[in-house]
Amino acid sequence: MKLACVAPAPPFRGGIAHFGVRLARELAYKHSLQYFNFSFLYPQFLFPGKTQLDHSKDSIKFYSFALLNSISPYSWYTTGKTVSTSENDAVIFHWWHPFLGPCYRGVSSAIGNSVLKLAVCHNVLPHEKNLLSEKAVKFGLSGMDGYIVHGKSEEMELSRLFPGKPILRLYHPIYDIFAGTKISKSKARKAIGINQDRKIALYFGLIRDYKGVEVLLEALELLSGKIDNFKCLIVGEIYSNRKPIVNKVKHLGRDKVKLLNRYVPNEDVAKWFRATDIVVLPYLSATQSGIIPIAYQCNRPVITTNVGGLPDMVEDGQSGYLIEPNNPNAIANAIIKYFDTDNIPDMTDGITKIAAKLSWQGYADGLETFINQLKKK
Repeated sequence: MKLACVAPAPPFRGGIAHFGVRLARELAYKHSLQYFNFSFLYPQFLFPGKTQLDHSKDSIKFYSFALLNSISPYSWYTTGKTVSTSENDAVIFHWWHPFLGPCYRGVSSAIGNSVLKLAVCHNVLPHEKNLLSEKAVKFGLSGMDGYIVHGKSEEMELSRLFPGKPILRLYHPIYDIFAGTKISKSKARKAIGINQDRKIALYFGLIRDYKGVEVLLEALELLSGKIDNFKCLIVGEIYSNRKPIVNKVKHLGRDKVKLLNRYVPNEDVAKWFRATDIVVLPYLSATQSGIIPIAYQCNRPVITTNVGGLPDMVEDGQSGYLIEPNNPNAIANAIIKYFDTDNIPDMTDGITKIAAKLSWQGYADGLETFINQLKKK
């Protein structure tokens, strides 16, 4: 088949770019593939981070055409016409924010009906909703012929918004794009300056209100004196109100928690996971997460809340622990449970078992079957 993808890619940073490029690589093993990247993504006033660009030395690349400007209707038309005149069988949009509604509607309208249009919906609706969110989602995604989601909650949301439209539920594959996932724990700790005898839990990724970092910090207070030589690492750029997080970290003290308020380049990602014992996702809400696939690739179990598509990726007690959301006691108890033995439990078998079900080849095969089914209709 001839396929096209519409999604950010380097030099833009972040999980959507990583996912888009890795999926494109997998699809390109069997199919001809064009990748339509952005030349301009967010206006700066809409972007809470320091930069939209990836300055990693180890850039995750796939050849792309940087044609699409999110606020330029002319580029929407040009991109859509390029997709259609290239005689593609299907085009795969990556959707994650209602800001893209007009842009994606413009591109899909310019493509017309000659090409099958699909949307991989990383988030159907944003976590921080407003009155215009649902209207923008309906406007942006209404031109699609089918949807791919990564969790049952997202499937239900799309079914509500677009009754009768075809939806395929797949699961976020394991990330294998970061170097150093087999580095020893001792070398990883030496590289980032962590004592070898520490018991370490890691929060990793952007810090936003819905991700529950403040709940995690409350849990760390409850852990005072409960686990010898324990420390929590919170690593990620703060996109929410910085002051209460920083103040709570100062209150807890450097011996109990370390906050690294920055985006981590690709070449350093695996070091943080390999240096830790267990990864904590205290999310208040979620669709799915790219953090669990990184943790599994680095053979690290997770503590995650039972929200959205997260429980689909965890075997409770085998690859990690599932807990109720917005509950500091639940987080604290799960951390105590993991460290409350002389020997930290080895969850390698559980991680390996569930990771085997989350392959990129399986994802690409499922997507290919879905495309062929829709083409026959």
